[in-house]
Amino acid sequence: MWADGTFSSNTAPLMGSLDDCARRASDLGYDALSLTVKDPNERDWVQVLRKLQNCGLEASGLATGRVYTVDGLGLGMADADRRRAAVDRMLAFLPVCAELGGAKLIIGAIRGWTRDAGGRDVYGSLFRASLEEILNQAEPLGVPVALDAISRMDSDAYCSVAETADFIRSFHSSALRLQLDSIHLHTNGETQFCEEILRAGELIGQVDISDVGRMAPDGDHFDFPKLIQALKEIHYQDYLVFEYRAAPPEYAAKAGLDYIRSLL
Repeated sequence: MWADGTFSSNTAPLMGSLDDCARRASDLGYDALSLTVKDPNERDWVQVLRKLQNCGLEASGLATGRVYTVDGLGLGMADADRRRAAVDRMLAFLPVCAELGGAKLIIGAIRGWTRDAGGRDVYGSLFRASLEEILNQAEPLGVPVALDAISRMDSDAYCSVAETADFIRSFHSSALRLQLDSIHLHTNGETQFCEEILRAGELIGQVDISDVGRMAPDGDHFDFPKLIQALKEIHYQDYLVFEYRAAPPEYAAKAGLDYIRSLL
């Protein structure tokens, strides 16, 4: 995960200019960068793609949570104007994802909370309508949409792996995929996460790696060997996205990669 360093982040082991971070990622042996974004107009995406390609990297996805946490726009809001603005923002990101070679459009914090709609039932219908509109444009563009089984600390909507997987299946969309995050599995108390991974199978389109406290993975707090083994059993071939703080340790981006590689 990359962030440009203009705001604090505990989910980006690589922070700073894209030129510098892309070079560092390449030198460390990463294959791609996941990009933290808020507005599709904030960057020259042709230049972004060129910088990544010059370093032999791809864009794995666009992380959109700041649309909610900073701009206050959510896909399940009863406020029609704010929900419309959230949907429009996501629709505007779709051509960017396509231009970046099919980067995933990530739906995490931008879902908001059920209280944004005054309750779970209203929220559910509004969020579904928003997601349907996004998928209708994502599918012809060939852009995957990754719905995060989110931490209960960040939302009360679609947190467990089982509930999120069932929700995804109800759309019958080839574009909609399940995103997992090791820290969310931990904070949500998903002790049977291996079984849930085996049940979800090919529905899983992204897996984020973060240890307890958003630290670099080291095997002392979360059972990463168990996670990696479950992913091997379903023949998972997509990205493992490293989503933890840049320090400590001082070289967290390298330390985490070295540890996870030792399990592959």
